[in-house]
Amino acid sequence: MISDYQESLPQRMSFVILPGFSLIGFSAMLEPLRWANSIAGKSLYQWQVVSLDGEPVAASNQMTLLADCSIDDANETDAVIVCAGFDPHEHVSKTLINALRRFSRQGADLGAQDTGAHILAAGGFLDNYRATIHWENLNSFAEEFPKVKVVKDIFEIDRNRFSCSGGMSGLDLMLHVIRGQHGEELSISVSDELVYSHIRGADHPQRVSLQTRLGVTNAKLISAIKVMQRRLEDPMSIPSLSEEVHVSERELERLFRKHLNITPSAYYRNLRLEQARQLLQQTNRSITNIAVSCGFTSASHFSRTYHSKFDVAPSRDRRVER
Repeated sequence: MISDYQESLPQRMSFVILPGFSLIGFSAMLEPLRWANSIAGKSLYQWQVVSLDGEPVAASNQMTLLADCSIDDANETDAVIVCAGFDPHEHVSKTLINALRRFSRQGADLGAQDTGAHILAAGGFLDNYRATIHWENLNSFAEEFPKVKVVKDIFEIDRNRFSCSGGMSGLDLMLHVIRGQHGEELSISVSDELVYSHIRGADHPQRVSLQTRLGVTNAKLISAIKVMQRRLEDPMSIPSLSEEVHVSERELERLFRKHLNITPSAYYRNLRLEQARQLLQQTNRSITNIAVSCGFTSASHFSRTYHSKFDVAPSRDRRVER
């Protein structure tokens, strides 16, 4: 398994890069392996970069990475890591799924970086496995793949499947792997070389806390926002929300205006609209379905409110430049 001690060295890893993959996410997973080899003075890890056709692939920042080979010509490997970025559903193909099945039959562990988990889930490789994905995709991912045990952690290892949520989370995953396979001393040495002084555990939150993100410390206000986040599909009335967090409606209004310069109802509506926009851009669900799942009682009201917020109709906001 990916985090177990390896009797046969080097451990072979294959990075499958898809168009629009995250270059920083890819590097965060590869560089710890390079440093582990350098510090150990021997080849603990070996890797190959694979594209579908063997041609170079452009990352999300438009920088191009050369591939060592096509996925059909890839060498037998111990672990496969699917690296994806925006719109992963566009890159699900018979060629890719069949290749992943071949790797799995050969005994390779299957892993995902960022939205690569969508690819694995689409092929059925994550059914009844725990997996994570970037926080922006968590809700739509869980809805689309109900057989996957979705977690919000920065990385997850479940038997012969592993995933990380994107960005620098791959670095934490690989430091965990190095520690499990070759000891804590090597893992810390790699961390030191990468000037990464705070190694995070799998259950570290993907996002900074609400308090830090909003610059707010008032406990009642934070509690109210957390309730709103939990109740997007079935929104509470503001009086019910006030009762839930044990504060008067007038005081709740005062707290939102003082700290966020917005009314509670407007803030709640914005949360639901942001959720709707993520679902529009990440899934093929109908506008009516998305409207209902974000607490709007009619598609027409949803469309008007959406256009007012984002200055574009929902039907025209399926794909945006990023």
